[in-house]
Amino acid sequence: LGEVACHRALIPALRGAMGELEQDGLAWLVDPAQYAGCWVPRLIAAGSAPSRHAWGLAVDLNTAPNPQGVASAQDPRLVETMERWGFTWGGPWLVPDAQHFEYVHPPG
Repeated sequence: LGEVACHRALIPALRGAMGELEQDGLAWLVDPAQYAGCWVPRLIAAGSAPSRHAWGLAVDLNTAPNPQGVASAQDPRLVETMERWGFTWGGPWLVPDAQHFEYVHPPG
């Protein structure tokens, strides 16, 4: 992904997930050109509460093929890897956000 500005609690999990993908020969599942950031001070869409991005606790991956409100084009292996490393995925939400991964707990 290159340089990433995010909450320090997220760094080990994000590094771990990206490292696992690389080790498994699946790094190509994440397009660095389609990375839309981690720390982005903003509110939740259509809301008044801060987004998890405002705290640097969410990442958006493969954004162009996965816009909010559209069915997922994410590879299930990427989703499974991110979930193993403590992220929850926005793909199954009522309004799908398949590019969105929120850090919610340490891996395991």
